[in-house]
Amino acid sequence: MSHLIAMRQRLKAIETIKKITSAMRLISRSFHTRMNKRKIALDSYHTGVQTLFEKLKKHSSKWDPELFFPQTVRPKELYIIIGAQKGLCGNYNAELTYWIKKQRAELDAKQVTIIAIGKKTHEELKKHNLSAQVLEELKVGTLPLLTDTLINLITTAKPYYSHVKLIYSAPESFFVHRFHTLPLIPFAQESHTADTEDGSLSLNNPQTILDKLAHMRLHAALYEALFNSLLGEQSARFIAMDGATRNANSLLETMKLEYNKLRQAKITKELTELTPNFQN
Repeated sequence: MSHLIAMRQRLKAIETIKKITSAMRLISRSFHTRMNKRKIALDSYHTGVQTLFEKLKKHSSKWDPELFFPQTVRPKELYIIIGAQKGLCGNYNAELTYWIKKQRAELDAKQVTIIAIGKKTHEELKKHNLSAQVLEELKVGTLPLLTDTLINLITTAKPYYSHVKLIYSAPESFFVHRFHTLPLIPFAQESHTADTEDGSLSLNNPQTILDKLAHMRLHAALYEALFNSLLGEQSARFIAMDGATRNANSLLETMKLEYNKLRQAKITKELTELTPNFQN
């Protein structure tokens, strides 16, 4: 009887876990669906800014502000590492964890500043005794503020950072994620010849417009990386919770079958013991 009671308690516990994983699966799916609708407009905006910047850059080959093309003698690097805010998202942080472990010596250098975004990133850095500036929680509502904060940290640094690198994971599809190391600064130097096909562009001052577009480009790249990282976290959590729910269902079916067999055997045994008494 005690064995049956223990099995009944375990069944209730698994059913409770199943309800939690199922609810988390639905929440993650809902978040992902809403965010994915915004992704199309975000990608379009980023592509548009990038295209316009590159087109205008052809009209001003001498444009090289120190912020975007630093000429510092001593290297001063900034790593912005974005990871999951919460757990229960499978192996989403696996590549990030491996990268931090592999690059530990480089990250521990005196001239390297680390900004950690996401609770899991901070926890992983602490395991390797790496100090980092931790920003707010990574949520949909905090994306604009986080982006503005990062832009401010980059543009107000004195001297300017010689290199700014963005480390994050982004979804290639709903089920596949890719780890990215994106250099933000310095901008890629490209040799362009003067091009005046577009008269509307040649009438304006490319230097002034490029300054504005460069900041817009940097802002768009940071916002898109934060957005994609959060989007990937939601899809990874859905996959993990969907698998956990399926496993819970399978385990419940097996345990219920075993529980019913034991219960039936117990009833049969009691009836067998009572039969001689009826015969007497």
